[in-house]
Amino acid sequence: MALNAGTGALTGSSYGDLSKHDAFTIQKKMLPIAKRLLTFGKFAQKETKPQKEGLEIRHRRYERFPIVDSPIAEGVTPNFVNLQHTTIKHVLQQYGSYVNTTDIMLAASTDPVLSIITERQAQQAGETIDFLTYKEFRAGTQVGYATSGAAGRGNVDYTVANKNTGGGTASTILLDRAIRVLENNDATKLKEQLDASDGVTTSPIRESFVAVGHVDLRQDLENIPGYVPVEQYADQSDVMDGEVGSARGIRFILTTQAMPFKGAGAAAAGTGLKSTGGNVDVYPVIIMAQDFGGCATLGGKDSLRSKVVLPKPGPGDPLGQRGTVAWDTTYSCVILQDLYLYRIEVGVTDI
Repeated sequence: MALNAGTGALTGSSYGDLSKHDAFTIQKKMLPIAKRLLTFGKFAQKETKPQKEGLEIRHRRYERFPIVDSPIAEGVTPNFVNLQHTTIKHVLQQYGSYVNTTDIMLAASTDPVLSIITERQAQQAGETIDFLTYKEFRAGTQVGYATSGAAGRGNVDYTVANKNTGGGTASTILLDRAIRVLENNDATKLKEQLDASDGVTTSPIRESFVAVGHVDLRQDLENIPGYVPVEQYADQSDVMDGEVGSARGIRFILTTQAMPFKGAGAAAAGTGLKSTGGNVDVYPVIIMAQDFGGCATLGGKDSLRSKVVLPKPGPGDPLGQRGTVAWDTTYSCVILQDLYLYRIEVGVTDI
């Protein structure tokens, strides 16, 4: 890819010293990498804010009408109901980063420096957006704790495969409670049922919610009764990136972005759980139903822009020794319906 270091048509370009063609070439390489790293936002509603209309995003959630359980009396007009709605607002924010380059680096390096930088920046952008989304969605109010005592993050002392009412017997109580809450809220499942194949060792997968947690959870998930590893799915084409298996009507995706609250749980002594500073590390597992949340970008702006400024003489750099390679994006996300989101907080077995 040739980089045009001249001026003229490139002056004031939002891509720096890149032509539009070169910018799009870089973006086509960056976007697949960044998108592959997005986990939480995949299951949220997508919104695009038009330019020159501000940065505030508004979602309007219309509430359900009550059940009519009384007959209408002859000749009597029944009471009317009002259409009620809730407006949810959030504001787009700009995020980005850059790397300094030098004329010697670009001229003397035997490696494709710009390609290496943009590849690493694509990974940085994807992880940044995914972590921002994770932080927002882990703040839901519906939560269950894997604890032998009182509820609360500070008391977490069991794994996802343990009871939370004393004893260490394998159980599915945490998952069953989450499913019951979501189903009682009329939450819609995200994934359709998968039937088992005839004559092949595969397992049927029921219609499911989707849960996302940290990769440290893998071994404990495999201890859940009835857990089906992804390798036993009948339809491998339906497997999601990062998916490891299914249990109790929940399909699990694991990612390093779902970072734990280190040392936030109970005293770790005697629990056999991973800990920091003597206390159990607490791992959130976010269980999602349809329409639980929304993510937004700014229309007319590339979802991920690369900007390159080549070393050239200018004020403060008379010899043209310094340049930059940068990226930026405009992004925001929000919980739209807290009733469609459930979080369990657990420990993981120390290995």
